[in-house]
Amino acid sequence: MRIDEYNTCITTINDRPVLVRIMVPEGYENSDKRYPVLYVSDGQDLYRDDQTYRGAESLRLEQYMDDYGKFMPQVIYVAISAPFDPAERTAEYSPYTKDFDVPPEKKFEPHIDGLGKEYLQWMVTDLKNYVDATYRTLPDPDNTAYAGYSTGGLSAVYAAVSHPETFHRIIAMSSAVCIWLDKLQESLDTGSYSHLKYLYMDVGTNEFGRMTTKEEFLDGANMMYENYLKHGVPAEIIKYNIYPDAMHNQREWKYRFPDAVRWIFQDKD
Repeated sequence: MRIDEYNTCITTINDRPVLVRIMVPEGYENSDKRYPVLYVSDGQDLYRDDQTYRGAESLRLEQYMDDYGKFMPQVIYVAISAPFDPAERTAEYSPYTKDFDVPPEKKFEPHIDGLGKEYLQWMVTDLKNYVDATYRTLPDPDNTAYAGYSTGGLSAVYAAVSHPETFHRIIAMSSAVCIWLDKLQESLDTGSYSHLKYLYMDVGTNEFGRMTTKEEFLDGANMMYENYLKHGVPAEIIKYNIYPDAMHNQREWKYRFPDAVRWIFQDKD
C-alpha cells in the first residue's frame, strides 16, 4: 500500500488549507486496473494514531489493511482532514445554519453557520477532479462512495440525497442527525433515493456528542432507517446495526468501519 499526502485548499470555504491523504490498494503500481473510490471525512482519524487530534485513537486502517487486506475490496481511500477546532468542524460538516438553545453543561455553539453544502461542492468538483486525474479511478457515481461519522455522518446523509450525480454508496456511522431534523427534513422529503446502491448506517446505545444525547442518537438513526424505507429504498441494500452500550468515539468506529466498507462494496473485487 501507498499513502500519498496532498496539501490543498477548500476553495468554497475561504480557501481553508486541508490535508488529504490518499491510500491506493496493494499492487496498484504493478497493474493498470482502475478502482472505486471512498471519500472519508475526519480523515485524520483513518490510518494511524499519530495522525489524529488530541491523542485520539484512529481507525487504524493502515494496520488493518496490512493484516486483513486480502479480505477487503480493493478501493482507493481519500481521507480529508477536518478542522482542528471542534466548532469549525461542526460548521464545515453541517449543511444548515441554525440557532440552538444550549444547556449550561454542554460545550456547543448557540449559533452555527453551516458550510456543509460548500464543503460537499468542493469535494465533488475540485477534489474529485484531482483524484480522478491523478489516480486510476472508476470515476462514475456507481463506483464513488462517501463515509462519515457523527456530524460527518450528517454530511454523508445529506450527500446521499443531494448528490445523486456523484455518490451511490454511503457509510453514515453514529450520525448526529436528530438535532438538525427540523432543517434536514426538507432535504429528506425532496431528495433523490433511486440512485442509491448500498447504504451502511449504525448507532450505539450509549453515545453522547457535544450536543446530542444518547436518546437523540438512537432516535435519529431509527428515523433515518424508516425514512429510507418510506422513500422506496429496498431494505436489502441497507445494513443498519445497533450496538448495545457502544459509545461515541473512534475506538468503537474502528471495529465497525471495515465491515461497513465491505457492505457498500460487496459487489466489487
